[in-house]
Amino acid sequence: MHAGESRLLRDPGPDAATPLGPGPHLFVDDYLIAESHGLKRTTHQPAKRPVPVLRKAESWHLQPQWFMAVVRDADAGLFRTWYNVKNPGGQPSICYAYAESQDGIDWRRPDLGLVEVDGSTSNNLIDAPQGHFSLFFVDEGPGYANPAQRYKLGYYGDGLCVAFSADGFRFAAYPGNPVIPAHPPGARFYEPGYENHIGDIIDGCWDPLKQEYLLGCKIEQGGYPGKPHHHAEGWRRCVGMATSDDFITWPRPRLIVTPDPGNGIEEFYGFKPMLRGGLYVGFLRVLRDDLPAHLGGPVEGIGWTELMTSRDGRAWTRHQEAFVGRDPRPGTWDHAMAWFADCITVGGTEYIYYGGYAEGHKVGDRQVGLALLRRNGFVSRDAGNRVGALRTPLVRLGGPVLAVNAAVMDELRVRVTDADGAALPGFDWMECAPVRGDSVAHPVKWTGDPGRLVGRPVSLEFRLRHGELYGFDVVSR
Repeated sequence: MHAGESRLLRDPGPDAATPLGPGPHLFVDDYLIAESHGLKRTTHQPAKRPVPVLRKAESWHLQPQWFMAVVRDADAGLFRTWYNVKNPGGQPSICYAYAESQDGIDWRRPDLGLVEVDGSTSNNLIDAPQGHFSLFFVDEGPGYANPAQRYKLGYYGDGLCVAFSADGFRFAAYPGNPVIPAHPPGARFYEPGYENHIGDIIDGCWDPLKQEYLLGCKIEQGGYPGKPHHHAEGWRRCVGMATSDDFITWPRPRLIVTPDPGNGIEEFYGFKPMLRGGLYVGFLRVLRDDLPAHLGGPVEGIGWTELMTSRDGRAWTRHQEAFVGRDPRPGTWDHAMAWFADCITVGGTEYIYYGGYAEGHKVGDRQVGLALLRRNGFVSRDAGNRVGALRTPLVRLGGPVLAVNAAVMDELRVRVTDADGAALPGFDWMECAPVRGDSVAHPVKWTGDPGRLVGRPVSLEFRLRHGELYGFDVVSR
């Protein structure tokens, strides 16, 4: 939607007011936009730090992978990460490792003494199923009812396999693995009956809204013409999902995202889901194996990351703008690929970890980098010289305090209207104190008592000039 456009998206009746408790409530998708005028939707790419935060080190630590999870441990005052490492030519050839940090930027690799590699146990490898890759990791926290399963690990081993740990360093594989087989009994890859079965890229998260685990994965689908798949003609890597309430019992994943026929030989390397308020955000890894990293160079493939969104965790929308893009400058460490790994919020900033490939999909170095973004700053609705406006559908606010995430060079005001579109007394444009400056939580103040808004059907109308509006929050006190 470009500046100057008018767009009516939806206008439910008063009985369809959407309850809004604590957020954040983001404008990444159009769910909270009933009408918009003069605003442009902008996807914001995070600012990359110039050097990787996890680099190749010892001979066995050649390729730290973007299969990783980052956890902020408040009790220990540490950032902690579990990640995959490739050890080409060594044993084990694929390992799981651990690192920790005071600030999420400078990481140290503690000597755990648990796994022998290249004749020594002096390394940071965890005792987990080796020779496998991908990582779906959940830390249930110190108060979890079953301490032996506080740490959960999903990985690929001829399908989805799972393991459990009490300390995060010693994992026991579930004896019934794989919990999702890669293909039906007796079937062979890329033969009839194989289609849409789980592939070897596995991510996931805990869904607090539905109280279940959400798996995002790569699945294979046939019927695509053009350049052959890496194993057989006509197959493409697509994206699927599945859910479980116990991390052990899983249905077969269902297909949710397929390549766009207008985008050449497009494929996907899975997606990692997470939640922000009532919004599911997915980070989709796009692959173009038919393109070179630099003009005239070998065709080794390039990749980047896009956003996906869902309001129910089932139906997903792909937003085809690069969110984490590869570095176009030849010779840079993420010149070929920039694939999302994980995201953690630190104060007013998103720390976004991603895997960078220097030369191509199956060649060259792989390292992990860090990019920084404003908190919940994935997408904004922007106004320029002319005033832009946005109206929400009818909502029921769960608290009296409204805080707006916005960067405003001129001013932003919010008015509150009833089901008929009339401004409530004390909440019209000129009864709102102008919001100026850049903050992820501008307080909105009116002359009216905001306690009167709680629980009644209202619409919020935002009006701004020279600004970026990302979303808002509702606070109960």
